[in-house]
Amino acid sequence: MKKWYYGAAAIVALAMAAYFLFRPSRPSAASSVYVPQSETIHRGDLTVIVTATGTIEPINKVEIKSKASGLIEELKINESDQVKIGDLIARLDQKDTKNNYDQAVANLEVAEANLKQKQSELTRKQELFNKGLISNSEFDIAKLAVVEAQAQLVRSRIDVDNSDIRLKETIVRSPINGIILTKDVEVGQIISSGISSVSGGTLIATVADMREVYVKADVDEVDIGKIAPGMKAKVVADAYPDKTFQGQVLRIAAQSSVVQNVTTFEVTILVDNAGGRLKAGMNATVDILVADKRNVLLVSNEALMTDKELFSEMQKVRIAMGGGQGETGRPGGSEAAGRRRGPGGEGRMGRGPGSGMRPGAGAAEGTPPSDREETQEVTLRRGVILKTGEGFRPRMIKTGVSNYDYTEVLEGLQEGDEVVYAFFS
Repeated sequence: MKKWYYGAAAIVALAMAAYFLFRPSRPSAASSVYVPQSETIHRGDLTVIVTATGTIEPINKVEIKSKASGLIEELKINESDQVKIGDLIARLDQKDTKNNYDQAVANLEVAEANLKQKQSELTRKQELFNKGLISNSEFDIAKLAVVEAQAQLVRSRIDVDNSDIRLKETIVRSPINGIILTKDVEVGQIISSGISSVSGGTLIATVADMREVYVKADVDEVDIGKIAPGMKAKVVADAYPDKTFQGQVLRIAAQSSVVQNVTTFEVTILVDNAGGRLKAGMNATVDILVADKRNVLLVSNEALMTDKELFSEMQKVRIAMGGGQGETGRPGGSEAAGRRRGPGGEGRMGRGPGSGMRPGAGAAEGTPPSDREETQEVTLRRGVILKTGEGFRPRMIKTGVSNYDYTEVLEGLQEGDEVVYAFFS
């Protein structure tokens, strides 16, 4: 019994020794090593763009149809042909319309001859009437015959004009300068009129002016508020990845569209295509220049924190340096705990709903309660850790526009200030 007891005790002792020997050491907070990255606040240029994708579309695109119906006798175009206003596109069979025109011309000649005859008769009747050789009724009949002949002449002239129009309508010409996008008929095909057919007539071809084109791009609703008509844009077509085309925002759709639960707005960009390289239907990427700041103070986005993140990082720094919570206190704490000492508009971190990116984060030091509502209208307040000769200090700053890498500094930092971030323990 004793042997069993001593054996068990030995096993327990060995287990405890192994635990204390091989367990990982737990360093104290004060012994943690912090190796921050640092950055000097500097001046530079900041460009902010919104990127979207879309398709190339011509500004002026016309579907060519014929006012006349009939058989296509001649077709003078092919796809991608350049055409000018008035160039021949197609000619329809003119046999029937030409016969009608010739008949109308013949009827006009008859009407003219008939009028001359009736006028001669009226002149003769006038002489007889003056001599008392014919009655008033006979003279009136002669005058009426002249009036009827004049009316017939007018009708004949109208018939000639209408027949001439119908004859000309068998010839289809280009209404604009441009390029043939599609050819939709062939020689020998019978087409219907574009004005008399219920279906809208037969489409002969589509022509477009491609000297200037649109890019219609879908922009996410989170970015649409940054865009305004007149902003410059750079367009890169998938077909020409090394070529940049210059454009300008023309209009923004008032109505959104939702595709797969993503809300977007259509933005139309006018693009100069003088070289004609952009083709209708090409896919393109659009970079809309939202902001182009020159010689402004810049801070790395990695150095920016919300007030809560700033408080947490400062707590780690103080513990690591053996200072406890120190003089910074808690966000929104007492004036002595929350006040920042030193030059350059240090701020006081807020707490509760106003923290982070929300309005009111980082109200200015010493802001009285009556002024807090006005201060909360400032939405771009972020925190940084400033490196000074006395150590690390938190500071709330006012920021402007941002891109993927940098943010504009409006207030709170000066050129040459050093901020630190990315602490490691």
